[in-house]
Amino acid sequence: MKSIALLQGTRLLLAATLLSPLAAYSFEEPWSAIGQRATQKLALADTDNAAARKANFRPAAMESKWQEIQQTVHPELLIKRSAEFRMDFPKSRYAQANRRIHVGAQKAFRAQQEAKLSSDAIEDPSGNQGYRGELIQAMRGSKDSAYRIAKMYQKGTHGLTKDSHRTEQWMRIAAELGLGKASWEVANIYNRDGQMADAAKFETRAVRDGFVIPPRVPNRNIIGF
Repeated sequence: MKSIALLQGTRLLLAATLLSPLAAYSFEEPWSAIGQRATQKLALADTDNAAARKANFRPAAMESKWQEIQQTVHPELLIKRSAEFRMDFPKSRYAQANRRIHVGAQKAFRAQQEAKLSSDAIEDPSGNQGYRGELIQAMRGSKDSAYRIAKMYQKGTHGLTKDSHRTEQWMRIAAELGLGKASWEVANIYNRDGQMADAAKFETRAVRDGFVIPPRVPNRNIIGF
């Protein structure tokens, strides 16, 4: 009897030993798998949220930077901002327009330097909205806008005070940007001031840029009147 009881006890012990890993698998493994799946879902959700935030942020940032460029007047700062915009948003729908602004601002900056117009004097706070619109275009390389600003200073319009020095500087900017009639007017200014070499240079430039010089009427001393 003792042998039979011992044998049965051995069998029960062996069965318990064999079943214990199976029990561990049955009760512990599903919870581990569930935890892994939950962790994966959270990771995917974080990735999706980050992508969504990025997608929402970049267009907003792009529009904000673009509007900042639109309001920038000083060509040196405009060159810097347009270059940064190109680096940050290389495939933007504004890419071509930004490229034109960058090139135009470079031309305007060189013209500003040639005209010896300081950065502090570029923007006149007394000018009205019409003046400011022309100013923004001139600092993007518009020779016609620069010419119109010169005329504003010459006539004292658009909120500006008559200023012969500013007239000359802005006329020079228009000439440097390639406007023939502006070069002709600069030549006339230099002629009046006795700067004959500079006057001749700008007369030549006026012809080069397509301006047709009007026929000169010789001075005559008419007697009998």
